[in-house]
Amino acid sequence: MRSFNFLLAAGCALLAAVSCGIRLWFAYELLALPCFAAVILALPFASFLHELGHMLFGAAVKIKSKPKFSLFGSSRCMLIPKTDKNLRGRLIFTALGGIIVNALFIVLGFVTIFVSVLPAWLCVFMPASVFLFLMNTVPAQLQSGKTDGQVLSGLISLSDEAVVMLAVMTVQARVLNGAKIEEVDEGLLFDLPVIREDDESFIALTGLRYEYCKAKGDADGEKLYAARLEELQIYT
Repeated sequence: MRSFNFLLAAGCALLAAVSCGIRLWFAYELLALPCFAAVILALPFASFLHELGHMLFGAAVKIKSKPKFSLFGSSRCMLIPKTDKNLRGRLIFTALGGIIVNALFIVLGFVTIFVSVLPAWLCVFMPASVFLFLMNTVPAQLQSGKTDGQVLSGLISLSDEAVVMLAVMTVQARVLNGAKIEEVDEGLLFDLPVIREDDESFIALTGLRYEYCKAKGDADGEKLYAARLEELQIYT
């Protein structure tokens, strides 16, 4: 799936780049050469806009997004909910943010190519946006983590991974709003489906279980989850 994801995204981005190149050449001729370079260098900018989409959509529904940018690698956002009310719907809305922003630049690129009234250079962002849109829309588990499509699919179908993620974020939101970890409903931490140990939600859940046992004075539980956290360091 990862190879298919990349090949699909790269192939479509290449077609978009050729279309943009033709438009730029007819518009600027030799002066199009700097624009050709901009098409390649636009990937970090498109990635920034993708993460900015998550941040803006998240801010609109009280979910804080802390982005971690990579110049030519995979950027990502850590989500911090400010409230646990309607958390599932708000996470879906936030996850859509990056995809929608990339889609807007794809539409802008198509319009620029076929409507000569607009400046041709506006299409330079389209190939990178096509690549990121397809890489993030197709549900897949990549080496860098889940795509937006995978997160959305899980939230919509309420997969085991999504159930754990929602439980973790519910606890995080309540603690952020002043609740003590030892006062949190024990079911939110322990009555959950089993998921892969390299899943970010599982690692976060293990950390919360450790904090819960420590606050409750459960020495055996504290020792158990401290050891598990140490083991899980290989995934972080």
